[in-house]
Amino acid sequence: MSDMLDKLLQTERSAAELVSSAEAEANRRKAEARAEAQKRHAALVKEKAVEADHAVQEAKERAAAERKEHGEKYRAKLAAHAVDRDSFARLVSELTDK
Repeated sequence: MSDMLDKLLQTERSAAELVSSAEAEANRRKAEARAEAQKRHAALVKEKAVEADHAVQEAKERAAAERKEHGEKYRAKLAAHAVDRDSFARLVSELTDK
């Protein structure tokens, strides 16, 4: 009977060691997977940040070009208008005479 109890205790110890070993392996694998996922996440965040920076830079360049073009058109439009100094002087004179 004592032999049988010893064998049962030994089997229980072996099972406990197996479970403990399996838990340790599972924890190790989870830690590795977590570290790998964090690396991938960091790389993805960095990639997206670079893409966003490029998009912002392109938008700034496009806005600057549009602003420059609009300014040039506006200056050309202003330059095309003739200044009628005589009419302006008459208007000012009429306004100040009142």
